[in-house]
Amino acid sequence: MLEFQTPELLRMPLQELCLHTKLLAPINCSVVDFLMKAPDPPPALIVKNALQMLKTIDAMDPWEDLTELGYHLTELPVEPHLGKMVLCAVVLKCLDPVLTIACALACQDPFVLPTLASQKRAAMLCRKRFTAGTFSDHMVLLRAFQAWQKARSDGWERAFCEKNFLSQATMEIIVGMRTQLLGQLRASGFVRARGGADIRDVNANSENWAVVKAALVAGMYPNLVHVNRESLVLTAPKEKKVRFHPTSVLSQPQYKKIPPVNGQTAAVQALPTDWLIYDEMTRAHRIANIRCCSVVTPITVALFCGPARLPSNALQASSSCQGDRVSSDSSDSEMEDRTTSNVSLLKLDEWLHLKLDSEV
Repeated sequence: MLEFQTPELLRMPLQELCLHTKLLAPINCSVVDFLMKAPDPPPALIVKNALQMLKTIDAMDPWEDLTELGYHLTELPVEPHLGKMVLCAVVLKCLDPVLTIACALACQDPFVLPTLASQKRAAMLCRKRFTAGTFSDHMVLLRAFQAWQKARSDGWERAFCEKNFLSQATMEIIVGMRTQLLGQLRASGFVRARGGADIRDVNANSENWAVVKAALVAGMYPNLVHVNRESLVLTAPKEKKVRFHPTSVLSQPQYKKIPPVNGQTAAVQALPTDWLIYDEMTRAHRIANIRCCSVVTPITVALFCGPARLPSNALQASSSCQGDRVSSDSSDSEMEDRTTSNVSLLKLDEWLHLKLDSEV
């Protein structure tokens, strides 16, 4: 047992720490140098990785100065990528569902993991019932919370949690976080009491799942994986093979009676699109697993991934992109034998390349 508790500096999320450090550090002192002055500083390499991620999501510019988005993110009581997701939801007018999803992701998994094998199967079936055919763990979180809210209004929330393998305490925490986050959005002026940007206006598209996923994609970037249809595996920028975490509803195919050995392959084959977002990637025995995933369309990836301002050479004309390796076709055209001379290449980052119809 440790004689002293681990310092909070080493326990809090580093991206959030770096944002607030930038507000406190002197102008001529970098975030890394400032944090290294602490009695128990976090490793410098991990801090640099966190800073790079903040630059990737446009919270910091290349010189480590906070952007306008970065300043807004420092005011929100969630991790930066979740805060960006919520702010995008305000712009896209789908705040309520994204608020729920962001708060659920900020907490521990609200679903309880049973120990008995029979209960594990029942728990997975409960998760699947909340998917509504969307191939989305985020939808599971949203619908589970909405159903719990209704059960609470009817006075049987505890029985509901027991029936659906949910943690009552976690659901209450999500409620508290939603209230706190919405209050901060009101204080910052993103949600107003009346008129434009009032609570009704910022939820005009809350029933449109495609719009909700657009906000999720904007917040989750660069947590993106691609489906290789030839080998039926998931690939990421630094991972040649990624698997679904066993708790994901996407880890099992949508149909039954599939051999367990081929479960992951069948699950990948059943995916309706070639792109997925995820909340967290973990590693166990050299295998990368992704948690909380949702399938997204190529057009959503093209519109909501990458930096806010693309470089001038991001879109390459057809003549200059011949022979380049691309990640996926963004068009569902039936003309599969179209030559590369009829497509343009959109480079959103070093890994995320999309082929576009030149006429678009």
